[in-house]
Amino acid sequence: MKNLKFIFFTLISVMVISPIHTFAKTIENINGIEITEEEYNNFSKMYSDEYLITMDEAKYERLKTYDYSNVETKTIYVETKYNPSLNLLTDKVITKEEYENLKPSIMPMLNSGGKQMETTAKKFTLSLAGGSTWNHVVTTATWKTLPTTRSYDVIGFRGFNFSVRNGSQIGQQIYIENGQYKYIDYDVDSNNTKSFDNGFGISMNIVNNTITFLQTTAECEIKTTGVNPAIHSAYEHAIKDVTLAQSQSYTLGASGMGGVYVFPSNIVPYYDAMDGLYLQY
Repeated sequence: MKNLKFIFFTLISVMVISPIHTFAKTIENINGIEITEEEYNNFSKMYSDEYLITMDEAKYERLKTYDYSNVETKTIYVETKYNPSLNLLTDKVITKEEYENLKPSIMPMLNSGGKQMETTAKKFTLSLAGGSTWNHVVTTATWKTLPTTRSYDVIGFRGFNFSVRNGSQIGQQIYIENGQYKYIDYDVDSNNTKSFDNGFGISMNIVNNTITFLQTTAECEIKTTGVNPAIHSAYEHAIKDVTLAQSQSYTLGASGMGGVYVFPSNIVPYYDAMDGLYLQY
């Protein structure tokens, strides 16, 4: 029987992207990459459909080198409520069913000078694929509805008894504008990337156009340097406008936001401090 996820992937590709070419056992994405059903079944253990729809030749060749026989994944769903008048933000981990049924909203507040009460939700995942020397990790944040504040969000990793392979730190911001998938790539040499021996963060200036979908991804290769190694990932959304410099004013530490980013006290109120994820290897 044909893989139902692959059929769904084909359908959403056709609905959103034009033109798109589909074949009996393959699909051609927006960059002309033909993905077989077997490849899709492997890639989708770690990567979102949106990532696969937008990946270029370099990403495709890289994804083919990974071992997908032993992939570990964790996922959380987070509901966020923000009251700008009281500067009050609450995050709550919810179930997948609650996430799917949630109706995020933006409600005007009386006598608030135009401020709005915002309820949003995000799906956040962390996946790890083992290797003989280097392991590969990818973390993805997908918005159920779009945030009103769009400034420098930060996504990335902190390793415990892990080191990061220099040059492997990359990220992507994927969005839909005018019915078309678009994306912004980031790498280790980008001004938006801040690297450490045991991790990194990418400050992504969230697209402020009229868009209908938003997803951010970070990934890298890591290897163990001691016993009981663990990899932590975090995605922190800016709830107030920040500069690139402010978004990069962190160090890495277990006490930080999401178990990753330790911001100065004057920058802490600018971020939502969403819970992070971790995997031990």
